[in-house]
Amino acid sequence: MFLRKISLTSFIVVAAVIAIIGGSALADKTHVNPELYGSWNLLDLEQAGMRAKLILIIEENKVIALNTCSFGEYSVTVQTSSAAEITADEIRILESNVAKKEYSPGFLQCKATIKAANAQYQLRDGKLFLSVPEQEETVELTRSGSPPRAATQYKQSRGQKLELAYTNRGTAYLKKGQYNEAIGEYTKALKMNPSYAIAYCNRGMAYAKNGHYEKAVADYNEALSIDPKHSTTYYNRGIAHLRLGDSKQAIKDFQGAAKLNHKGAQNYLKSKGVKW
Repeated sequence: MFLRKISLTSFIVVAAVIAIIGGSALADKTHVNPELYGSWNLLDLEQAGMRAKLILIIEENKVIALNTCSFGEYSVTVQTSSAAEITADEIRILESNVAKKEYSPGFLQCKATIKAANAQYQLRDGKLFLSVPEQEETVELTRSGSPPRAATQYKQSRGQKLELAYTNRGTAYLKKGQYNEAIGEYTKALKMNPSYAIAYCNRGMAYAKNGHYEKAVADYNEALSIDPKHSTTYYNRGIAHLRLGDSKQAIKDFQGAAKLNHKGAQNYLKSKGVKW
């Protein structure tokens, strides 16, 4: 996800932008593990006597990049942040921001940039793994501080754990291209909770990946009847309508997603000269 560059005078962190092809799986926002929140070491690099240490701070609705550049006794710290939408397995950065500081003109510069992007994440053995589905790079982060106290209060009922487990397993199959298996797992989740919008949306995507666009649209319709304000569902339904040759309805769906700040839908409409 993160492209890194360092020189004697500058350090830049960039989150890559995702293309709008193929839709995106939807995760359950209500089951985000609070262990995710807090400070993570993203990079600690030294080159030609200059050191750059970047910490990624993840809050409930925000992602912060805190970068310290040093050379000998001189040090500069710069911070930039972006609003973010965080679900059970995705961090969606909503804004692009840049910050820059100098110790003295042209001597020691420190820069951090965050661009709007989607990143999948996993927590394993106290480490955070970030990756962009359309790219091969995965970044491993280690904890730089203790997670918030709220993490110790993280509890779920047995039913919630099971439906989330089925959904997450379905998403794992989806990412591996095992679409029939993914459909089966999402169906199990829906048997436990017929009002589970997340499972409907993700099963719809699995159907779409299998070429069953009518079934995909039906699942997206169910998801939107439960959660009518989720941009990803509108976006995925728009893609399904495009595959079915219904460009008029697809545009309506993309407009619905764009109004809810879905960047992929906004970019698509801009490319077509369509307002939302």
